[in-house]
Amino acid sequence: MIKQMFMMIWNRKRQNALMTVGIVISFFSLFLVFTTLFYMLNNYFKPLGFEYEDVWYMNPGLSVQEPEEILETMRQVEFALDSYPEIESHSYSNCLLFVPAAMSTSAFMNNGKEVTVNKGLAGDHFDEVLGIDLVAGRWFDDQDNASQRTPVIINRQVQEEFFPDQDPIGKLLVDDDGEEFAVIGQIDEFRSAGDFTGSKMYVFSRASTSMAPDWVDKMDGMFSRLLFKVQPGSTRELEQRILTHITSLAKNWTVKMGRLDEARESANRQTIVIPTIMAIICTFLIINVALGLFGVIWYNTKRRTSEIGLRRALGSTVKRIHFQIIGEALVLVTFGIIIGLFFAIQFPILGVMGFIGPNIYLWAILVSVALIYVITFLCALYPGNQASKIEPAIALHDE
Repeated sequence: MIKQMFMMIWNRKRQNALMTVGIVISFFSLFLVFTTLFYMLNNYFKPLGFEYEDVWYMNPGLSVQEPEEILETMRQVEFALDSYPEIESHSYSNCLLFVPAAMSTSAFMNNGKEVTVNKGLAGDHFDEVLGIDLVAGRWFDDQDNASQRTPVIINRQVQEEFFPDQDPIGKLLVDDDGEEFAVIGQIDEFRSAGDFTGSKMYVFSRASTSMAPDWVDKMDGMFSRLLFKVQPGSTRELEQRILTHITSLAKNWTVKMGRLDEARESANRQTIVIPTIMAIICTFLIINVALGLFGVIWYNTKRRTSEIGLRRALGSTVKRIHFQIIGEALVLVTFGIIIGLFFAIQFPILGVMGFIGPNIYLWAILVSVALIYVITFLCALYPGNQASKIEPAIALHDE
C-alpha cells in the first residue's frame, strides 16, 4: 500500500509541485533556525572561561596627549584605585568583553601556517580580576619588562591550531609584520562576546604601566577598559565615589563606568535578536504551508468522495481509509523533505559554517524532519477522520 501511495503522489507531481516547493522552503528554513538554536544552546552550556560577577569597568576615553603623559595619568589612576579597600584587583584591557558586534584580529604564523586570531591587551592582574585559571605557564609580570620577544598568552583553541599535542610554553608566533612573540602561558576557554557565542582563538599581549608607553595607543577606543574586581555587595555609592575620584585625576579623560554583569545581559540580548527574527519569519512560513497543506488534503478528500465510498463498499475499514489519507499526505511531504535534505547536507559536507559541528547539523535535520511530519500528520488528521466517516451508500448514490 505504501508503494501505491508513492506511485500515486508521483503521478500527481505537477498538481503538487507548488506545495512541494513550499515544503522544501519550510524544511530548509526550519533547518537553519534549529541549527542556529542548537548552536547557541550548545554555547550557552560551555564555560565562558572567566568570571563577571562583581567586576566593574571604566572606559577612560583617553584624550589627545603624548603617550608618556597618558601613561603617567594611568599610574595615578591605579594608585588611586589601590587606596580603596573594596577593590581587590584591577587591570587594563581591550579584550572586547561582552561586545558581540566588535572584533580585533591579527594574522599569526608558525612553521608556515597562518591563522587569523582575536588579539587583545591584558594587564598583569587581568587573570585575578576575571578569575582566569592558567592551564600552563604563567601570567604577565614585571620579569617580562626585559623580554627580548613580546610575551603572549594564548587560549586552548590557539594551542590546538598551532601546537597540537605539544606544550606551547616557549614556542614562537610571528605576526604579519614579522614581529616574534613568545608564548609564556595558556588558558582554556575564553568566550568574550557572551554566553551564546562560539569559541574563538585568542592571543593576549601585555598592557602594564611598568612598561614603555608603546601599548597606550592601542588602548584608545570605546571598548578599552580598566577592569576592577570589587567586594560582593559593593553599592552604587562606591561607584560614584570612584568615578568622581578618577575624574578629578584624569581631567582630560571622558570617563564612563559600568558593570560586566549588566554588559553580559546586554550582549546576550543583542546576540539573540537575529535568531528571534529568523524564528518569527519561519513560524509564519510554517503556518502558511500548514494551512495550504490542510487545504490541499481537504480538497483532494472531497474530490474523491465516490472513490472512498467505493473502497468502503468493497470492504475497506474505517482505519484503513484514515490511514490512506494521512499516509498520502506524509508521502507528499517526504518528496519535499528529500529535496530539502539534499541542500541541508551540503552545509556539513562543504564546511559552509566550519565553526558549527556536524552533530549540531544532524540534530537540526532530525528535529526539522520530525516537526514537518508532525505538522503534516495534524493537518491530515481531520480530513482523514471525515473521509473515514463517508457512508458507501450515500457516496455512491450521489455519484
